[in-house]
Amino acid sequence: MAALNVFKTVTADLTTQERLLYTAPRGRTSIFLSIQATNVSNTLATISFFHNSVANVKTAVAKNFKVPAGDGVAIIGPGSKLVLETGQSVISSAGANSTLQLVMGVLESTN
Repeated sequence: MAALNVFKTVTADLTTQERLLYTAPRGRTSIFLSIQATNVSNTLATISFFHNSVANVKTAVAKNFKVPAGDGVAIIGPGSKLVLETGQSVISSAGANSTLQLVMGVLESTN
């Protein structure tokens, strides 16, 4: 029997190419508890982060959001959550290569 709740950490180095970061598995609802973007460069960086539906419709969660050099921002932070249903996904990109790292905390729950 599959576990009722599974906590996962997903990390990524972002580039200028949109990247599929995570897809909610079949039979599960995925709840993003935190999404943190950190600028690992010495210059201002930007991040775009999207929810992607099963029908491939992208909705911006953050679009060209500015992240100061050497700083981090919460895309989803305390008091906020992003819920994905089975088959939905999240996609992200940076304004420049080698500038942003992303860490996401996800709770997968059995439907």
